[in-house]
Amino acid sequence: HREAVTMIDVGQATPGARGRRQAVTLRPRSPVRAAILSVVTLTLSGFWWWWELNRELRAHGEATHPWRALAAVTLGWAVIVGPFRSVYGTTAAIAAAQRRAGLEPAAQPKTAVGLAVTAAAGLVLFATSIVFPPGFFLFGWIPPAFGMALVWYEQRQFNRAARAEAV
Repeated sequence: HREAVTMIDVGQATPGARGRRQAVTLRPRSPVRAAILSVVTLTLSGFWWWWELNRELRAHGEATHPWRALAAVTLGWAVIVGPFRSVYGTTAAIAAAQRRAGLEPAAQPKTAVGLAVTAAAGLVLFATSIVFPPGFFLFGWIPPAFGMALVWYEQRQFNRAARAEAV
């Protein structure tokens, strides 16, 4: 059973900001579907999902920035640290949303970052398959598996907060 809570995203509260008011629905999604779509679409769905998750958290009152979070996990790889900070911040915002909904926070930023680091390390190992062909078979499964685990973990934790808020 899926409940939905509609909230209003008022944009940035700073003077002169051009935030638009828009209805944002906090709706639980299937963590398995989100994880599988992320891999099947070669992370395109995952990027949209990451932006949407941060947008819903922002509408929920958390201090997230959807476009910055998306930039961090896409372009942020150039500086290495960006994606991990984004994962940490988003997971911390999910924990805060769980706390605000009256739940004991189960979202652990360090766990999420650990999944992201493992996926990134797997990507590096997978890249070695150019000079070490068996690396493709040894390490090729690591990035998608741990990437899916990260998406599943984040969506599952977000669903806890969304469902508690709907009650």
